[in-house]
Amino acid sequence: MDSNPNVLIVEDHDKLREMLIHHLGEHGYQVSGVPDAQGAQDLLVRSSFDAIVLDLNLPDENGLSLARRLRQAYPAIYIVMMTARNSATDRVAGYQSGADVYITKPSSGEELLGALNSWRRRNQQDPIDLAQIQFELQSRTLVGTQTVSLGSAETLLLQALCLAPHFRAEYFRLIELLDQAVDAKGKASLEVHITRLRKKLMQAGCT
Repeated sequence: MDSNPNVLIVEDHDKLREMLIHHLGEHGYQVSGVPDAQGAQDLLVRSSFDAIVLDLNLPDENGLSLARRLRQAYPAIYIVMMTARNSATDRVAGYQSGADVYITKPSSGEELLGALNSWRRRNQQDPIDLAQIQFELQSRTLVGTQTVSLGSAETLLLQALCLAPHFRAEYFRLIELLDQAVDAKGKASLEVHITRLRKKLMQAGCT
């Protein structure tokens, strides 16, 4: 990913779209905006994007179906859904369609910026080399320069990540694995467990 990620905003409200473009641009992002799904598809053919901010109520296509196609065509792209739909059912549908984070309107540009900055920090972290340690599933331990015990949630997460391509799994799947609701609270809980797991991996000798 470039030091200044490319972000595409798909939002049919002209003033909101322009405000978000301006706000993210002031904070080091390269930002383009389109008002509909067709515009997004046309631009994606010509340009490469690291992240997409997607409204669900688009004039030409349901944002959920667009998200599913984007996730299939661009598996690594970071998808932020930013919409007025705020029920638990809507959130679950959003995550199941491929969203990495779900923000409800009305929302400030600061919340979107915070989500993108968090994603950016995670992608700038050095990858963990699991070849340096052994993961003992039955005993729930990591064996390396030290032997480190894992909790049940950490064990489930590490097992799922080891089975996932490139050691990456979608947020909503990990949240469901922990038997949490796919909402902001569930996402926050997952991030706590991931942070603890990463610390234990490093304690065991991962670099």
